[in-house]
Amino acid sequence: MIKLTPDLDVLSPIRDKPPYAIPDHILRAMLLTLARPTADAPEAIWTAIVQGALDELDTLDPRDAMEAMFAVQIIAANAGMVDALRIAFEADTDAKHALRQRASASALARALAVAARLLREQRGRPAGEARDWGDAVAGLASGWRAAAPRPAEAPRGAKAAAVDAEPIVRWIDELNDADLAVAVEEDRKEKAGEPPLPAGPGPKVVYRYKPDDYARRWKPDPRAWRVYPGWENMTLHQRREFFGYTYTGPLGPIEALSPAGQIAMLADQAEEAALVAEYGM
Repeated sequence: MIKLTPDLDVLSPIRDKPPYAIPDHILRAMLLTLARPTADAPEAIWTAIVQGALDELDTLDPRDAMEAMFAVQIIAANAGMVDALRIAFEADTDAKHALRQRASASALARALAVAARLLREQRGRPAGEARDWGDAVAGLASGWRAAAPRPAEAPRGAKAAAVDAEPIVRWIDELNDADLAVAVEEDRKEKAGEPPLPAGPGPKVVYRYKPDDYARRWKPDPRAWRVYPGWENMTLHQRREFFGYTYTGPLGPIEALSPAGQIAMLADQAEEAALVAEYGM
């Protein structure tokens, strides 16, 4: 038995299955799923990562094409899960991005378990006779190469993908507290000249106002820029002019006010009447 986890076993190959020579293109595809070290890492680190992946493949010991496919899926899922957990617990990873990485790791762990189960089931199948495809391989390869790609191939690499990806537009009123905190932190880092937050998976999300939003129609009142002298030193007429009160109808019934409000209203009216009598205002 080949032990993967305490709860996950993969049967050893049955004896009548001969060793399977894994094609180079499968090995290259497997290596492209591993987490890449930094560009300035020593050659020994690159070699150690490659050797480790090959050792894992040798431990799984696939004996046919299907077993090789499931073995590569196990190694790729494990590499992605470990890398996602590494990113989730880095010091500069924000809480929202860490939650996404942990969710990705959980999904990859489930995919690893499924691939191991399928490999275990494939182990129990007896070896069949090798089929001779004849000239079919060359003909299919040439026809595939001549056919137009569907869909059209996009430029490869993270930088090209980031440039070509269309941002997702959402409205300002759809912001939740977590998204708002991320947006505020991104704005602060940009103004302070600090490195931006790590980009999350998928296209960039841009928040905008709706076309008919009040914020698009709002214009600042020029009176708001004036110095406010203090309401204690302003008459009622000055307050109405300063704050732009336009209602000139009769006052509401004094009985609608609280007792304290009624006393304050009567005092204001008496003060206003005294000013009018003395200064003619």
